[in-house]
Formats: sequence, structure tokens, C-alpha cells
Amino acid sequence: MLEQASQRSSAAQSNRSASVAGPSSGRRLARSLALFVVLLASVAASAGAFSAQSAGKAVSVTCGGGGGNACSAVVSLAGGASNEKLRIALSDTGLKLASTVAKPAFVHGAYQLSHGSYSLGGSLYTVTLNAVQSIPKGATLTLKFAVPARALGCKSVTKGISSLTIAKLGSKQARGAYGCQTANAVGNTWALRFEAREQVQTFSVNGIAYRCKLVATLPQNMQCDGGGTRVKFAAPTGH
Repeated sequence: MLEQASQRSSAAQSNRSASVAGPSSGRRLARSLALFVVLLASVAASAGAFSAQSAGKAVSVTCGGGGGNACSAVVSLAGGASNEKLRIALSDTGLKLASTVAKPAFVHGAYQLSHGSYSLGGSLYTVTLNAVQSIPKGATLTLKFAVPARALGCKSVTKGISSLTIAKLGSKQARGAYGCQTANAVGNTWALRFEAREQVQTFSVNGIAYRCKLVATLPQNMQCDGGGTRVKFAAPTGH
């Protein structure tokens, strides 16, 4: 009898412990689940915000001027840009990006264009813009589009100058500006100034002003524009 009473007492105590512990454990589990849901919501919100920031804003720009053979689009660089998607409506379907000009000139290396593509039959150009935040107010980037010109290949007569070509830019050229004779004169003038350690960015040939710059193409790493033409050639870059 004592053993049975002891067993009944132990069972009752176990039942009381279970009845007390059960609701407490349930509340703790509920609080844990609630905290977990809150954390998940917070992580999801952070991920959404990060994705939105990574995508960047979209900016629509109209490319105008220049008639049917060319157009220009101007965008602001002030305050920088982070994965900003530029959507440029072109004035014709046959235009391609010909050049970019940053103003003032010192911000030229402070921006980057990437992932450029054409759509809607070639009437829309989309490109991603990134630029440093320190770019001052008033700074702009001009994207110039033009009908691709078929270049005329020329035999260079100047030592150190090769892969010489000349192409028309637009519909109007200065008198005597287009031809292999002029292309050779430009290449030769550039080479003489380079060997004399003079600046080669600007000079004149036969009364026509040319502006030259290094371009990221091979083998033609030098480009000189003037008189409605573009002269390109492979040139040395160091003495």
C-alpha cells in the first residue's frame, strides 16, 4: 500500500509539473517564432532595399539636333551616379554612339559607361552610367551619335604611322579635307610634333584645325577630327 501511495504521489507530481511546464514552454516557443518572423521580414526588407539601390534609377533622354545624320544627348554628372540606366531616344534608327564629351574636362575620367545596347529597331540606346559622388554641380556628359562612316584606307608615307584611314563625319566637309593626301598630311604633322616633343592634341593642316586623342582601339590608337573628317592611325605612345 505504501508503494502504491508513493507511485500515485509521484504521478500526481509529474502531472502538476507537466501542466505548469506545458503552457510556459508554449509561450517561449511562440515568442521565438515571432522573433524569427520579424528577423525574416527585416532581412527581406534589407535585401529589397539593396536590390533597388543596386539597380539604380532610370533616366530618359531625347537625342536632338544634327538632322537625320547625327544627334546629341546631354545628361547631368553632378553628384555622381550609381548604376543609373540611361534610356536615350535617338532621332533615327541608323545612328551609333560616336563620342562622349564631359564638361568640365577634369571630370572626364570620373565616370564610366557600360552595357550599351540598341533596341526598338535601333531607335533606343540604353547604357549604364556610374560616376563619382564628388563631381560638382553643372557638370554634364554629352553623348554624340552619328551615322557610321565608311573609312577610306590609305597607305601611310610617314615612318611610325600605319593603319591610316580617313572617314567623313556628317554631310559637310571642308574643301580638300577628305582624301588620302590630307590623311597623310595629318599623320605626318602628328608624327613630326611627337618627335619634337610638342603637344599633339591640337594643330592645323592646310588651314583646317584638328583635335587628336588616344582611343581605346587597336591597332588604330590615335584619332584626329577636323574639317568634317576623322583620321585614324596607329601611332607610337612613348619616346
